[in-house]
Amino acid sequence: MMRALTGCLLATVLTVSPAFADEMWKTGLGKVEWEKDYDGGAILKLDMGKGGFIRYFIDGLTPEGFRGHHEGYWIRSGGEAICSAELVGPDGTRSKNWGRISLTFVKDGFPSDWTALTGLCVGEPLDLITGIANAG
Repeated sequence: MMRALTGCLLATVLTVSPAFADEMWKTGLGKVEWEKDYDGGAILKLDMGKGGFIRYFIDGLTPEGFRGHHEGYWIRSGGEAICSAELVGPDGTRSKNWGRISLTFVKDGFPSDWTALTGLCVGEPLDLITGIANAG
């Protein structure tokens, strides 16, 4: 009896926990979605339309981890090459169109808005993007 009760309680907790893979934000560039995790981080994807996308590889961002400040990089599909070297992400995304990102969540909870600075290639991140958490 106790084992069945514990199983039901665990199932309830898992059901009401946030689905981080469904996490989304509105930005001035379009909708950003939490696409998937990789070893030690998360991949956020911005759909640019017409098959184009930007993937943000955010080191240290995990569903169960701290939401504060994170560093990473972005890779954009297509477009003309802006960097002299190609960058390959942990999921195989590759391009000569990439840069750094410095992302900070507004609060350490779900859902949370964020602000990010992005830069080109190895340059200092200076361009501001704001992500507003939404339900879809």
